[in-house]
Amino acid sequence: MTQNRQHNQEYPHHSLAPCGVFCAACPSFKKTCLGCSSEERQQKRTSKWNCRIRDCCLYQMKLSFCVDCEAFPCSTHRKKLVDSHRGDPRFAYRHEIPEQFPKLKSLGLEDYLAYQRERYSCPDCGAIIQFYRYTCSRCGKEVRPE
Repeated sequence: MTQNRQHNQEYPHHSLAPCGVFCAACPSFKKTCLGCSSEERQQKRTSKWNCRIRDCCLYQMKLSFCVDCEAFPCSTHRKKLVDSHRGDPRFAYRHEIPEQFPKLKSLGLEDYLAYQRERYSCPDCGAIIQFYRYTCSRCGKEVRPE
């Protein structure tokens, strides 16, 4: 099991959401949003406060990540993420969660974050590849994470 956090206090890795989304690849990350695991209320992106997955994971189950739950991926996780927007390539990052997220358990948090950063790094300039458009945030190159 990955390290639990008490209601997410003093948790430094806001680039990984409780549900498995790699927040660092979101176009809003560090602009209008500090990551789905952040408790900082002074941010423009507020949809996380009503997220059923986040609430269940952090507050009901008191886990750091859904992958640590014996019900993963549960019906809520599947409905809101994995099974949503099927066939739409902009949402491929959601569809890969059941396959990618369990790697957190074998790699550990630090190595898993490094793995995700590498997957979402532009091969030309090294900047982050943002999901939805799957383009580099710096040079604009189109890249699909492997």
